[in-house]
Amino acid sequence: MRIQRATLLMTIIFIASVVYIILYFKLFIPTPEQERNITVILKEHNIHSDFWQTVSAGAEAAAKVSGAEITITGPLQETDIEAQIRLLEEVLERKPQAVVIAPINDDRVTTELNKIQEAKIPLVIIDTPVSLNAAPAIVSNDHIAAGMQAGKVTLEQTANHPKSVIISDFVTSGVSKEREKGVHKALLPYTESVYGTYYCSDSEERAYMIAKMMMKDHSDLNAIIALNESAALGAAKAIKDANKTGLVKLIGFDTSIYEIRLLEENTLNATIVQQPFNIGYLGVQTVLDLLDGKRVKPVTYTNSIVVTKENMYSQENQKLLFPFIDK
Repeated sequence: MRIQRATLLMTIIFIASVVYIILYFKLFIPTPEQERNITVILKEHNIHSDFWQTVSAGAEAAAKVSGAEITITGPLQETDIEAQIRLLEEVLERKPQAVVIAPINDDRVTTELNKIQEAKIPLVIIDTPVSLNAAPAIVSNDHIAAGMQAGKVTLEQTANHPKSVIISDFVTSGVSKEREKGVHKALLPYTESVYGTYYCSDSEERAYMIAKMMMKDHSDLNAIIALNESAALGAAKAIKDANKTGLVKLIGFDTSIYEIRLLEENTLNATIVQQPFNIGYLGVQTVLDLLDGKRVKPVTYTNSIVVTKENMYSQENQKLLFPFIDK
């Protein structure tokens, strides 16, 4: 009888010890996380594009902090829709754990993104908002707010008497539409302040011809608002050729080495600069949160900064203008 009791007691102690060890390891000893792999598809994956290289650097930084494996790819040019579609088809074949993409604005790209959602692959859209069957998480610059910044700096540059034109890239561009909306919102109290919006099809030469024609047709024109880099570069050439530097104020968006030179020579009076590193970082961080089962914001906005010749040499703005140069 005593032997049976002793055996029962030893059995209970053994079971309790096993349960204790299991609970201890479960509660106090961290288990190695499952390796997470993320595919990031940019609009343009090209070493000559400072903007997208900075987005890429932000994405890599977020992956490094979390220990996730990351693959970054994209077309060599923003206009290469077919290349981005092929990359999305490859994603569906490989099935990574999550996808972050800056989509080119095209219905076929949207179709592939819907397929990714149907495959239950967590998806985050960066830079360019897009409408899908199921609303994705979005990380983007607030393009309407950026447009308002452009409108307000136009007012400052023209002493609140703007007579302007807007040069956009494509009528179908979602980003440019939102920027234009913001410009009009800022200029709304000023009647007849915008002669119209014209589209250069992302061509400097067409932007040059538009700006040249507008200056000829409107002798009181005192501002050109260029919604992307090619529009700004083409308009700047037209302003210089017409000897109207300083007379026709040029407001642009984003930054490149060419736009920086135009700022320095006062042909470009201001440019609205995004924070691409933050877009890349927050895009990857958001998709990692989705993988961890966390609730994320439907839309996360990043801010823009107005850069002029007067403030372009500040430490903060130098980091935006020259993101890959050690200071």
